[in-house]
Amino acid sequence: MPAVPLPRQRGVFASARFDVSVSAEATVLAAAGELDISVAASLAESLERELALRPPVLVVDAAAVTFCAARALTVLVKTAADAHAAGVPFVLVTRQRSVLRPLTALGLERVLPVYRDLAEALSWLALLPRLTEPAPDC
Repeated sequence: MPAVPLPRQRGVFASARFDVSVSAEATVLAAAGELDISVAASLAESLERELALRPPVLVVDAAAVTFCAARALTVLVKTAADAHAAGVPFVLVTRQRSVLRPLTALGLERVLPVYRDLAEALSWLALLPRLTEPAPDC
């Protein structure tokens, strides 16, 4: 039976909205609107709060982001580093040019795993445990 995401919180800020849903597979923070400097701190707080709960996977779904400031990218890079240190896989989901263009311009696509849609990200993440298991002795 597929897991049904349960909404955890909703934050609406001047130019953006964050919705968090939790399932057995992942915690997804869906961001919508403009990720500008005025919401970067709120984005960071939301991600820190979710990461502190040690989800199996932390996903930022930026499919509805219309603008992404450098400060928001800094928050995502820091979250990726913190998640790595905590042993929590972290991915970014977006097809939006408003996010992909600055990521590419800054070379951050090498630091942040980016997927085109949530289903693709979750499929890859489901394989991750098998990829990180030690090889059997021959």
